[in-house]
Amino acid sequence: APKIIRDNVGIPIELALANVDKRLRDEGIRNHASVVAEGGIKSSADVVKAVALGADAVYIGTAALVAMGCTVCQRCHTGKCPWGIATTDPWISRRVNPDIATQRLVNLLRGWSLEIKEMMGGMGINAVESLRGNRDRLRGVGMTDTELKILGIKMAGD
Repeated sequence: APKIIRDNVGIPIELALANVDKRLRDEGIRNHASVVAEGGIKSSADVVKAVALGADAVYIGTAALVAMGCTVCQRCHTGKCPWGIATTDPWISRRVNPDIATQRLVNLLRGWSLEIKEMMGGMGINAVESLRGNRDRLRGVGMTDTELKILGIKMAGD
């Protein structure tokens, strides 16, 4: 998305996830809907936070592009990506070696998978399904009381 939209429209993904998850649970239909989080997922820790706040899955668009060599020049929407990743122009797209891009993406996902397993192990959780909506293990740092209440989490140290 263009920077002006990304920075000034919507609400932070954490607050949106917490609200959607709570509403679905209140309505008694949480297991009848899938929640996919997108936006601001930059690391394996962000994946863990999103799932703990109620996401069933996450979309990692920018992280995947960066793994393949994107420099985040923010021209994806023009179709003229100078690195050949987000374009249909065959001349420009020759800059990307699909074998190398594939291996880089596999490395990212493998690394994140191992980190997620390690974080869950540290929380005493052995399955992603047990993590979904499990806010008991999350703690807030530098957050207001209102944010903590919306997220349904405690302050670090509590």
